[in-house]
Amino acid sequence: MFTKPKNGWTDILLGDFEGLGSYIQDVPVEVMEASIAALKKEMPLELHFDEEGSEFTLTADESTKIVAQGYYGPETYEVKLSKMEIIREICEDMEEYFTDWVEFSEEYAYFEDDEEEQKQAFFEEREIVLKALLHELKELI
Repeated sequence: MFTKPKNGWTDILLGDFEGLGSYIQDVPVEVMEASIAALKKEMPLELHFDEEGSEFTLTADESTKIVAQGYYGPETYEVKLSKMEIIREICEDMEEYFTDWVEFSEEYAYFEDDEEEQKQAFFEEREIVLKALLHELKELI
């Protein structure tokens, strides 16, 4: 679903749909928190992504629907994946590129060279948060 984050972007690929996630949004925290809430409350998973000029919302329950709002109006995509399949993919992608997701932050990217201590402290705090979310998500699936 998510490609390896690079230069503040990650590709989001599901079926025929291709979208982008930007580091202006805290993608790993938002998708894991939404996944945890959807599982705990037994409700559909809903994720919103700002592509910096367009946006899309993914809603998953028994099947998945993506509504993209771009320059030419709304487009709808149907993906033959359930909420659980989407959440498992999220979990796998967060694990596979974990260090990259820790660094996937606008704040992290803009630390100056002379702010190495602050950058390292930010990384370590963010790592703790993402590990805890990933652990909780894995426990639920």
